Amino acid sequence: MPSTRRSLRRLAASSGGLLAVVALAGVAAAQTPGVEPSFDLRIEMRFLGALVANLLLAGALVVFGPSYARETVAELREDPVSAFLWGLLVGIGVPVLLFLLAITIVGLLVAIPGAIAFAIVGLVGNAVTIVWVGSLLVGADGRVGGKTAAVGALVLAALGAIPVLGDLITAVFGFVGLGVVGRRLYAAWQD
Repeated sequence: MPSTRRSLRRLAASSGGLLAVVALAGVAAAQTPGVEPSFDLRIEMRFLGALVANLLLAGALVVFGPSYARETVAELREDPVSAFLWGLLVGIGVPVLLFLLAITIVGLLVAIPGAIAFAIVGLVGNAVTIVWVGSLLVGADGRVGGKTAAVGALVLAALGAIPVLGDLITAVFGFVGLGVVGRRLYAAWQD
């Protein structure tokens, strides 16, 4: 009669061998080259994603806040340089301040809602930028609507799809919208 010890050893050896084969198959599967999308497809997907996001942002601004859109676009038409400088101040200064606040335990209670508010201000700023670019190209003379939103979304999506430079160009335009929204919030806080 075979001993149970010998059976256990045989079971352990075969289990170990099975485990090694499964592990080796996993390593081999992880190293097989996958199929990456082509460069053209990545640019097209980036353009389509940016176009949809821009259309949603600008469309929401035009539908839900047409008077706010008119006022901010008018401010940008009058003085885009100071709006850009305000955008640099808000876009760089606020995250640095939020980070410094987040270092402390008490400041973390302020930094988390501040980061959420900053993200909302950034979204509104991007929407204002899209409508502003569209109004410049359409020549709407202070009127904002679906056409200005669509043209701005299309142009900024096309600029954003340019490899390497697209992010820089859209960031510069984004600072303009962020600046006008930040300046208006600061003026409202001062009153």
